[in-house]
Amino acid sequence: MNLTRRCASIALAVVATVVVALPTSTAVVAQAAPAPVPATTPVKQNVKIPLIYVASAIETATLAESFATPMRLRGYDVHVFTTKDDNDPANNPFYTIRGNSAKLGRFVTALSRKTGQKRFDVVGASQTGLVIRYWLKYYGGQQMARNVVLLSGIVKGSPYQAQWLRQGKCPPPDRLQYLPPQYRKVNPTPACAEEAMGSKVVNALNTPREALPGIRYTNITTLQEEEAAPYWINLMSGPGDYRNVITQNLCPNDPVVHINMTLLPSMQSLVDSALRGGRLTMDCMVPVVPGVPTLRDTIKPLKSPPGISLPSGYPVPRGY
Repeated sequence: MNLTRRCASIALAVVATVVVALPTSTAVVAQAAPAPVPATTPVKQNVKIPLIYVASAIETATLAESFATPMRLRGYDVHVFTTKDDNDPANNPFYTIRGNSAKLGRFVTALSRKTGQKRFDVVGASQTGLVIRYWLKYYGGQQMARNVVLLSGIVKGSPYQAQWLRQGKCPPPDRLQYLPPQYRKVNPTPACAEEAMGSKVVNALNTPREALPGIRYTNITTLQEEEAAPYWINLMSGPGDYRNVITQNLCPNDPVVHINMTLLPSMQSLVDSALRGGRLTMDCMVPVVPGVPTLRDTIKPLKSPPGISLPSGYPVPRGY
C-alpha cells in the first residue's frame, strides 16, 4: 500500500474515531461472543505497570497520541517510543528494524531508571511487532516485559519483503522516498531481511520458539487484513504463553482493518482487556442484528497480499 495514502487514511481514521468515541497455553482463537458487548465510556483504574507504546514507522509523536491518550484515560501510565526520528537517520525503520530494537532497549532501560520499575507492558502494531520481538530476544527485553500485545504484528514475517528480495529490489523504487537520502542506493536494506517471511533473520527470531518464556503474549489480527496478509502470519504457533485473537470472533460487525487497529475504541477496549488478563472482552461498536448476516459472514480473507506471492514452503496452517 502506498504510504502517503496510508498516512491520509490514518488521519481520516483518527477523525472517525473521535466521532465514534464523542498461564502457558497453545494458540487459542477467541470464540464468537453470544451477543455484542455495548460500548462503554473508559473509566480510570489503578494500573501500576507502565505501558510502553511502540509507535509505527509512519507515526509521529502527535499521531501516536491517538492511541496513547485513550489508554491513559483507561488508567495506564503510557510512554511512547517513536521509531520515526528524523534526527536519527541511521535507525530509520525503513532502513533497519533491529536498529530500532536496540534503541528501544536503551529507551526502556532509561525508563526503568527513571520510574524504578523493572517490568513493563508493551503494545505495538504491524512492523513494530518485529521491533518489539527483536528487542525481547536480543536486546534485554525478555527480562523487562510482562505483557506484550501485538496488533497484526507480522509474527511469521512479511510476504512483501520476501517477494522484493526475490526480485532483487528491496525496497522497490516506489518505497525509496521513505528512506533517508544517504541510504537510497542500499539494496537490500537491513530492514528487508529483518522483516521478510522466510529470511534467515526472521527464521532465527522464531527459532526455537516464537513466544519467549516469562512473557504473556496476546496476538490480535483481523480477517480484513490486507497489508499484513494473510491474517494468520500475525498469530503465534508452538509452545508458549499466548492467546491468538481474531477481532471478528468477538465483534462480528466491527470494521477492523490494518490502519485503524490502534484507533478504534473497540480495539482499545480489547487491548485493555488483554493487558488486565482474564477473559478477553471487546466493546463492540456495531451491534449484531439477529437473523442478519454479519460482516464476518461476508469476509473472504486474503490468501496473500494483493500482487504478492508467499514464499515457497508456507502452506496455510491447519485450523485457518
